[in-house]
Amino acid sequence: MSYRTILVHLNDKRRAEALLEPAIDLATRYNSHLIGLHAYASMPAPPVPMPFASKVLGRVVADEHASSDAIAAIFSRLTAGGSFVPEWKLLKVPHVDLAPVVMDYGRAADLIMPIFW
Repeated sequence: MSYRTILVHLNDKRRAEALLEPAIDLATRYNSHLIGLHAYASMPAPPVPMPFASKVLGRVVADEHASSDAIAAIFSRLTAGGSFVPEWKLLKVPHVDLAPVVMDYGRAADLIMPIFW
């Protein structure tokens, strides 16, 4: 069997390395295209004005950006110098149900590594 394109969904910086290690092993073994995907839900504005809402939402958005940057850095560090083609993707999803989006994005992949673990 040959995996030409491997998609790994990285949704948490605490588990990113553990998810990437087997994906990198497979990508190296099969000289694959390894896509690291971080999909996250966009933060909707509250339907009614709330005190301090902009501060709270601003903090949530800042935390999500920091998490996305940390996961991207892990992907970059672990895939640097590999014998495969790494690609980083960041998707902002307009709702909280990420699994269907990741599955739709992975339709062209030969293998999708665990979505939620």
